[in-house]
Amino acid sequence: MFFSAQKNLEPNRMAMYFTLAYSIAFVILCVLYRNFFNTLLFTFISVMVVDAVASILARIFRIRKRLSIILSLLICFSVFIWGLVTIIPTAFTQLTDFYTLITDIIEKRAWEQYIQNNEQLLNMLNSVVDFIKPSINQLASYLLRVVASQVPGALTVLFFTILGIIYVSVYSRKIVQVVPLLYPKKCRQHVAGFVEELKVNMRRFIGVITLNAIIVGFAFFILFKIMNISYAPLIAFWAFLTNFIPIVGVIFEFIPVFLFSLSLGLQGMLWVIFFSVMIHLAVFVFFFEIMKGYARVNPVVMIFSILLTGEIFGPVGVFFGVPAAVFVVVFYKQFIYPQFERD
Repeated sequence: MFFSAQKNLEPNRMAMYFTLAYSIAFVILCVLYRNFFNTLLFTFISVMVVDAVASILARIFRIRKRLSIILSLLICFSVFIWGLVTIIPTAFTQLTDFYTLITDIIEKRAWEQYIQNNEQLLNMLNSVVDFIKPSINQLASYLLRVVASQVPGALTVLFFTILGIIYVSVYSRKIVQVVPLLYPKKCRQHVAGFVEELKVNMRRFIGVITLNAIIVGFAFFILFKIMNISYAPLIAFWAFLTNFIPIVGVIFEFIPVFLFSLSLGLQGMLWVIFFSVMIHLAVFVFFFEIMKGYARVNPVVMIFSILLTGEIFGPVGVFFGVPAAVFVVVFYKQFIYPQFERD
C-alpha cells in the first residue's frame, strides 16, 4: 500500500515527505545522543567555514577546489591552534577575576554615581540589575558544574569533530552527490536542487556570521588594548563566541561588557557604549549587504528558532538556531511554497 501511494505522489511532494521524515529522525537521534549532536553541529559549522574560505582562496589565486580546501584547512586549524594557545588560556585565567569585578560592581551599584539626578532611570536600572543578579550567580555555578562534568565528553567531541572537519571538507562534493541517492529515483532531481540551494545559503550564512564574530571580537580586543585594560582577551573571546548567535547573542555579549564599563568612569563607559553600538551597526549592514540574493531569515523566525533549539538541545543548541532557521526557509521555498501556488 505504501509503495502504491508512493507512485501516485508528485516528485516534489515525495521529496518533501522524505526530507521531513529524515529531519524528524535526525532530531530524535540528536535529542537522544547529545555528544553525537554536538559533534555534528561543530563539524557542520566548521566545514561551512572551511568551504567558504576555500571558495575565496580559489577565486583569488585561481587554484583547484581540492587545493583550496587543503589550504583552507591549514589556515583554519592554524587560527584555531593560535587561539587555543594564546587567547583562550589567557581568557580563562582572567575569568575568576572578571567575575569578582562584575559582582563587586553590582554590589556597590557603580552606575548610581552617573545618574544620581534621574531617579526614574536609576530605579529602572536597579530593578534590571536585581533581576539579572541571581542569573549571573547561577550562570557561574552552572558553568563550573558543566566544565567539571563534561570534560571527557568534550574531548571525545573535539576528537571526532577534527576528524569530521578533515574528511567532510575533502569529500564534501561526493557527500552532496550521495544525498539524493537516499531518495526514490522519481524525486532525486528535486532533492538535488534542494540540497544545492541549502548548501549555498548555509555556507554564505554561516560564513558571514563567522566573519562578523571575528570582526567584533578583534575590534573589542583592539579597543581594550588601546585603553590598556587587562581583560581584553577575555572580552574579545566572549564577543567572538556570542556573535555566533545572531540578535540574541548581542544581548548576552553586552551585559557583562556594560557592567564592566561602569568601572572605567563616565568617559570610559560612554566610549565603550558608543563603540559597541557602532561596531554592531557596521556588521549588521555588512550582513545584509552580503546576504542580498540569498535566503533571508526573518529576525523573529531566527529568535524563535534559537529559543526552540536551545530548549531542545540545551546550551549548545542555541548555535544550531541559525542553521535550523536557514533549513526551514529553504525547505519552505523549495517544497511548501510551490504547493501553495498550485491552481
